[in-house]
Amino acid sequence: MLTLSALSPVASVYIGGAGVLHLAGTGAALGYVLGGLVSALVSLLCAELGGSFPRAGGLYPGFIATIGGCLGFGYVALSLIAAPLFMAFASYGFASYVRVLIPALPHTAIVAAVLILATAIAVLRVRTSALVTGIFLAVEAVALVVLVGVAAQHPVRSLAEVVFHPVMLTKGAMTSTPPVTMAMAVVAGVWSTAGATWAMYFGEDMRDAQRRIGSVVAWAGLVAAILIAAPVVLVVLAAPDLKAMLAAEAPIATFLNQTSGPLVAGIVSTGVLTAIFNNLVAASMGLSRFLFSTGRDAVWPAAVNRWLSSISPTFGSPLNAALALAVVAYLCSLMGERALITLLAGDVSYVILTALAILVGRRAGTTGQFYRATAHPVLPAFALLVAGASVAANLYDPDAGRPSTFILSGVFAAACAYYWLGLRKRAGGFTSYVPPTTAEEAA
Repeated sequence: MLTLSALSPVASVYIGGAGVLHLAGTGAALGYVLGGLVSALVSLLCAELGGSFPRAGGLYPGFIATIGGCLGFGYVALSLIAAPLFMAFASYGFASYVRVLIPALPHTAIVAAVLILATAIAVLRVRTSALVTGIFLAVEAVALVVLVGVAAQHPVRSLAEVVFHPVMLTKGAMTSTPPVTMAMAVVAGVWSTAGATWAMYFGEDMRDAQRRIGSVVAWAGLVAAILIAAPVVLVVLAAPDLKAMLAAEAPIATFLNQTSGPLVAGIVSTGVLTAIFNNLVAASMGLSRFLFSTGRDAVWPAAVNRWLSSISPTFGSPLNAALALAVVAYLCSLMGERALITLLAGDVSYVILTALAILVGRRAGTTGQFYRATAHPVLPAFALLVAGASVAANLYDPDAGRPSTFILSGVFAAACAYYWLGLRKRAGGFTSYVPPTTAEEAA
């Protein structure tokens, strides 16, 4: 429930799907199918890494143990930027959606309020928070079921037409979707359906995590791909007025208006708002554990490390880390939506580093004991190929992808330089803490 809440199928369909429909028109269907397939396959690699190193830091403890502290710290630096930016982007989208319903409410006040409320739920005991997110996830499921049910009853074009002859709206006219745009749609589909790795942040909250978490990550990747791709495909097949839907600011809501009327569209819109909030709660839970882990692994000055790595005696959660995340996320939200997208759009580092970690870990015998990804070494090689194509697509996009790639590459390089000049030389180097329970299970 926590993993699906964090990756938010409804937000991926209604918000992410809107962006891909605007980008590639009916090509969004194939983009989401292929993107979902790629995400599900990459999640198998993440499952193997998570099973070997189930830590609160998510992926980076596995990177440190397999491919070294330099690359591991580079990923930590990127994640420290991405974590508050992700929270800021979600809260910014929530506020924008609320303002459509109640225009008089101040944007910054909505952002602050939703971050405070989401953080208040996220710092509760993990079972309590999971129960709350599970209730919200049920509302999300209803919104998806309604959309799928409506779309399945109104097919107006064939799957072959959508796959082999995708069209898009260009300056008010329907034109064929070019191959380069289709490639970008697949990259966007990968980004929209990814997120099974959220489960890894809760590795230290799970009993017998090494034997269990790999299956959770693998199944979450497959389920998410199906839940997110299927509604987009059905909407594309069923849209009665394709041009009007693609021209609309909110294509999915417009489709529901066209086929079911404003009442159903309004009810589903409530589910979308709930989904974004649920996404914020689950993301706060996961990312605060990541921030806690950086304090425990002494990434910061000593005083900051002690503060971030403290656990609330009342709730058993990283309270200070969650509060810090919320404050920085609010400050980041003041940058505006365009700046947030620019900084988030170009990061494919986790795919590259996970593939390398599995290639090295299998050879060294440090991964694969508890969960083994299939088709080795073809699958990690495929992941590297996909990551290379994603970088190429980002470089083709001058508005967000290209500047994001350059900025994040610079951050990664600077972090690696800092590691070699400083962290590598300190006593003990840069390592990831091994919880006693994990060490006993490994033994």
